[in-house]
Amino acid sequence: MIQLLIRFWPITLPLLLYLLWMWGKRRRARRAGMELPLWTDGPWVWAVAAALLMAIGGFLLLGLSAEPNRDAVYHPTTYKNGTLIKEQMQ
Repeated sequence: MIQLLIRFWPITLPLLLYLLWMWGKRRRARRAGMELPLWTDGPWVWAVAAALLMAIGGFLLLGLSAEPNRDAVYHPTTYKNGTLIKEQMQ
């Protein structure tokens, strides 16, 4: 579970913040003796939209900051004498 959260933190961070916010809101309502808000009453649309925007921004940042290797030559895997030969990029 921790590996998943670390790998996909741009998507999970807004949703985790929403869950923490709702947990605090329910806790305050319970202490005040009020009706507990439902988990679906919160700003789910905004949390999901923020998660998607962070994921798209992360992909754009990753794609725009990577330096292309212009000298690399791709050699596809070939089939010779009944065996697959995986060629390495040079």
